[in-house]
Amino acid sequence: MPVVPPALAGAALTAFGAGLVRLYLKTPGMREEGSLRPTVQGMAVAKDSWMLAIGTALLLDALADRRRR
Repeated sequence: MPVVPPALAGAALTAFGAGLVRLYLKTPGMREEGSLRPTVQGMAVAKDSWMLAIGTALLLDALADRRRR
């Protein structure tokens, strides 16, 4: 079974999640005017923003683990 280091997985997931969040914020019609609240069309991309948070958590955990050693 291949094993991916948490820092590498976190970096990849953070980059992908950041791309999705950027797409959500920049594409017209994805969110309500002047708000972060998604429209019906933006709901599919907005719900994937959790990947950014999980990737960031993996990176922070990997950095904290290195400091503990």
